[in-house]
Amino acid sequence: MLRRHREIFYGLLFGLGAAVIDTFIDSQTQGKSFWDFSLGMALYRLGFVIFGLVLGWLLWRKNESERGFRRLDDLYQRLQKEIGAPVTMIHAQAQLLLAGSGPQLSPEVQSGIRIIYEQSQKLTSINRDIPRSHAPQAGTAA
Repeated sequence: MLRRHREIFYGLLFGLGAAVIDTFIDSQTQGKSFWDFSLGMALYRLGFVIFGLVLGWLLWRKNESERGFRRLDDLYQRLQKEIGAPVTMIHAQAQLLLAGSGPQLSPEVQSGIRIIYEQSQKLTSINRDIPRSHAPQAGTAA
């Protein structure tokens, strides 16, 4: 859980750290002990903690959507990579069956093979036309 929500945890630590630093500075300037502070100042310092928590939560939400996009892009790239060879094989084999000089196929079988061939042609075209990566290349602006 800490790994998944680390930005929120870091924001909370940031807020607590800011509150502790403010308490320390305030106690030094007023000549009081570190633990001697009023309820009003405690509520004021709670604002630091809440601010840090909100900041961490916003950062977590932003990063969570980026991580989700990266996971989706990785799955897409893997699918595109793995579908290429089988589609090419299906396309080539269907083409061989349609143009083959072997025994004559029945019209129903030829029709089925022609549908398979046309659909594999669409898949080959889609796989070829879609760019391989959506990530910015090195040296280019995002």
